[in-house]
Amino acid sequence: MSNIIKSSRLDEVYGEYYSEESSKALAVIFPGLKYGHDKPLLHYARKAAQISGKDVLCLNYEKKLDWDDIGKPIIDVVSDACLSILDKCMKKGYKSIYFLSKSIGTEVAGNVAEKFKYGNVKFLYLTPTYFAVKYICKSKCFAIAGTNDNIFKDEYIEKVKRSDNVRLMLIEGGNHSLELSNDLIGSIDILKKVVKVYIDFFEEE
Repeated sequence: MSNIIKSSRLDEVYGEYYSEESSKALAVIFPGLKYGHDKPLLHYARKAAQISGKDVLCLNYEKKLDWDDIGKPIIDVVSDACLSILDKCMKKGYKSIYFLSKSIGTEVAGNVAEKFKYGNVKFLYLTPTYFAVKYICKSKCFAIAGTNDNIFKDEYIEKVKRSDNVRLMLIEGGNHSLELSNDLIGSIDILKKVVKVYIDFFEEE
């Protein structure tokens, strides 16, 4: 069961907060556009975090962002709204923080991290946008992208490859949803690989 936490800055931005009394770590999930927390990659991200004993904050800003907003000032506005939600959760005094983000959520996560004042954050970036490269390359993180992603193209993949900070997993033929066109079984196999990364990621201290 989750609690809804609203932003103190934007009514359209809110978080679904899954909390257990004994948890000392928080996983924050930043969704993509038209790719909410009910979609496979993020559904199993939340499950993996909870199974590993983490509280989870699933942010929602779908009513404030669109594809044309990649790299635009509205990202900063939405990030401030997300940070106001995160501040409320941090009253619990977590010792470990994990940011897992998807698509335009990678921009929001990077922006929030630059303003975050509670300590080190561990990052996992899924199918980033090109504007998130600046955040990815300067943080020690894990990133996953498909080689057939129409947003995160080869030139951006090459930039990330050159960063010593990043552990990059490339999914051959994977699109922006890390799926294979017309190959259901292959897409499920990819999901299994990604979930294994989640399990290792949330076990890191």
